[in-house]
Amino acid sequence: MAQLMKRLIIECGVAETRAALLVDDQVWKFWFGPARGDETSDSFPRAGRRFAGRVKAVDKGLNAAFVDLGDRRDAFLALKKSNEDHCVDGALIEVEIKAPPRQSKGAALKFIGALKEGEPGRLPPFQDAAVEAAETIGGEADEILIDNGGALRALRAAGFDNARHETHPVALFQKHGVDQEFDAAFDRIVPLLRGGRLIIDETHALTAIDVDTGGLTASSPARLREKIAFAAAEEAMRQVSLRNIGGHIVIDFPDIPSDAGRKRFQAHLKKVMSKLDGAGAASFSRSNLYSFTAPHHALSLLDRFTEKAHAVPVAGRRFTQEAAAKMALAALEARLRSEPSGRVALTVGAGIQACLAENEKWLHRLTDRHGPRFEIVTDGKYGDRNFDLAEQ
Repeated sequence: MAQLMKRLIIECGVAETRAALLVDDQVWKFWFGPARGDETSDSFPRAGRRFAGRVKAVDKGLNAAFVDLGDRRDAFLALKKSNEDHCVDGALIEVEIKAPPRQSKGAALKFIGALKEGEPGRLPPFQDAAVEAAETIGGEADEILIDNGGALRALRAAGFDNARHETHPVALFQKHGVDQEFDAAFDRIVPLLRGGRLIIDETHALTAIDVDTGGLTASSPARLREKIAFAAAEEAMRQVSLRNIGGHIVIDFPDIPSDAGRKRFQAHLKKVMSKLDGAGAASFSRSNLYSFTAPHHALSLLDRFTEKAHAVPVAGRRFTQEAAAKMALAALEARLRSEPSGRVALTVGAGIQACLAENEKWLHRLTDRHGPRFEIVTDGKYGDRNFDLAEQ
């Protein structure tokens, strides 16, 4: 069997560094982090990062402490004999992220030690954003493509000799179809190539994936049901990976009537499951529901980029103001890169404008890279998180 080609692409934007791992030109993983130069101000609670935290409250009933890490959600630290003397109200402690926050739940912590002074926030070491992206999702990549010369040098210094500077005028995410995959990753419904579709619902307790076979009935050919089940297994695991879904996952696959067919399907399922790093505890229930667990190293795309609201992209959720602003700047920078002599106007709603005003360094970087060839226009007719590009 031919070996799968794994390619990591990294875009070093003015507001954000973003990366995607492609396996035979299909996106399997995303990574998002700070723009290069903003690493020390990145307080995102990824698994493995260390923070100074202030104990806000101790709950003896739960045998736990609630800790302020400097963000909007309190983190959870289980009390043990080794740490309970240090975890008193107001104490400053060093902790490591065991699991990042999820929806309304705060991060889970591991106690490292007591601190004498300081404020809540992330602790060193800080890595170059491109290097962190490569180490997090690109360790097995055959090739790394990056659009920034300084980041290329940082990657080479970190031992990534397979990194190459991509100078094509089309932005990497756009050139490789990653932008489309990112947009689709917020859709609840995922069509399958062999017919049918996946319906994905992320909840507090678990993620449920239903395989809707469309027009199949009990009298439909068994081989057709098997083909749809095979395609559903492959796509379900890819969606879990690229959406960064962790925790308990339950999939309702279509019934396969024959023993031989079920054996083939289970062998295929085991094969595609091996593509999910750290997945385990897999089993079928008596009602033929397939359940397993996946590691929760970082926020899912839904948790990271959206918030509760009665709006798109998912019913009951909308993109955060910061996410919308970064998307607008990424689109603007891609246009400026593809049209090196043109002028571009970015029209935004009030919400995006407010976020850009709070982060003027993003626009300064854009000017340094592409010159003063753009204009930001605020239009009250646009929604807070809407934007549009036009040539001037």
